[in-house]
Amino acid sequence: MVGATALIVSGTILAIPSASAAPVCGTKAGIETCGGVLSNGAAYAIKIPSNFKGTVFYWNHGFRPSYPYPGYTPPKGVEEITLGNQITKSDSTNEMLNLGYGVAAYDRSTGGLHGWNTAEGVAMLKELVDTTKAKYPNATKSVIWGSSGGAPVVNMFAEKYPELTNAVGLATPVATNIGRQLQSGCDLFFIMSVFFDPTIKGCDALGGKGVAGHMAALGELAKVGALLTAWSKNLGAPGLEYPAALKGGGIPQRSALLLMGLLAGMPTKSQHMDGITTSALVPEQSINATVAILENTLDAAATGILAGQAVSEVVGGKFYDNTKTDYTSLLDEADSGRYNLGLSGDEAIGAMLLMLKMAPRITGEATAMAGIKALDKVNYTSTKPTILLHNEADRLVWPGQSVAYVDAKRAVFDANQSKYEDALASAKTGAQILAAKKLKPKWNTLALYAMTPETYTKYTDAGLPVLTGLGANSGVGHQAFSAAQTMAFAKLLYYAANSGNIPSDALIAKNIAEGVGLNPDLDFRPTELKY
Repeated sequence: MVGATALIVSGTILAIPSASAAPVCGTKAGIETCGGVLSNGAAYAIKIPSNFKGTVFYWNHGFRPSYPYPGYTPPKGVEEITLGNQITKSDSTNEMLNLGYGVAAYDRSTGGLHGWNTAEGVAMLKELVDTTKAKYPNATKSVIWGSSGGAPVVNMFAEKYPELTNAVGLATPVATNIGRQLQSGCDLFFIMSVFFDPTIKGCDALGGKGVAGHMAALGELAKVGALLTAWSKNLGAPGLEYPAALKGGGIPQRSALLLMGLLAGMPTKSQHMDGITTSALVPEQSINATVAILENTLDAAATGILAGQAVSEVVGGKFYDNTKTDYTSLLDEADSGRYNLGLSGDEAIGAMLLMLKMAPRITGEATAMAGIKALDKVNYTSTKPTILLHNEADRLVWPGQSVAYVDAKRAVFDANQSKYEDALASAKTGAQILAAKKLKPKWNTLALYAMTPETYTKYTDAGLPVLTGLGANSGVGHQAFSAAQTMAFAKLLYYAANSGNIPSDALIAKNIAEGVGLNPDLDFRPTELKY
């Protein structure tokens, strides 16, 4: 980008200077908006209100494919400056500015491309923070926050630059290694190849470079899209055609679809399906849950396969390997009972699991498999107050990611607590006691979950589920929080950044009440990851 380029941010038009030049700023309605480009040419934007209180929220957006496909065009600048709602296409930037919060963000692009560039994102974020602090010396507190595939950037930055981090916010985050999520996502494609379309290669087709790799991923997506389109009309009622041993056996396709979702750990609620409400054509709750998995797969397939392709380019090839996967062990016993009717009973469950056991497996490439395990390495050692926000039924980055993050942080805390207790117990002198007391760890992590209403599915007069319109007003979708929930999150992060602590129970309870739909049970654990 060069000086003649223009940045439009919330109505303010700014000429963008050449790379690394000082930002160009303008003021409108009490908001100073600055734009510029980082040293690698990526655009950034900063907004500081006239009532600025000294805290800036630095936003890190999620994964973006580098190349277009129907319905998607790669960003050409800053598209998000705060946490936005991907369903309503709205955000809470103005509300945050009104409270005196500063906001800043950048387009996480490298050489004009996006993809899985999390490592480069850490350097870009560092440059944005430095630029903001140089322009605004009174920007003394930093909230480092982000969503989805931006979470690894946040986590790595917080551990590498603690002096530039006062609080951490993780929304719908890939909070632990992306390989755990992609293994389940790739399982979805593998299971579809076994039961629905043997031509599907899924993640075994990934690993090509650039446009060729992108097109290969789109080819796999097209196969899945054809299946999902048919199921959206017949709800998976026809019998299985594959594998040959199950053809004509009376197992409907929807039973294999439900099994697929359960094995992958996919939420059994979706934007329009609550897993409970029934109708003439959806006569049982487990069938409602099956349609939920259908809808979630419809929404998640494109991003999932394209994120997998982007990761494969970073790690050097085919990372997916299921040669050692025991699919029977992935079916929770409670799920087998709860969804038994939708799965067509114990015999059908056994038959389908046997087919998965017998199916030829996919062998990954050793270098890529090692690469994905090492990708975006964090140690969960940040001492900065950290708050997570996740939807109970996130259809793309499953809420088990937040559970796994908290568990990892708890393991580090417990180890440090043991070191502290051992040191205190063995201390003999006053100096040793003082040194031991300095080792006492402080729990600094809070996970919040937006919950769905109990029931919200609507049906046509004929009994077909209505899969259009807003659907549930809480707890569903990916990066889809209400304005009240987003502001509760932001207010808690502001307090954490300025106090150095997780907010008090009273303040947490107050903001949870204001963020209608947030779960007041701070020990709530949604479905855990399968890997």
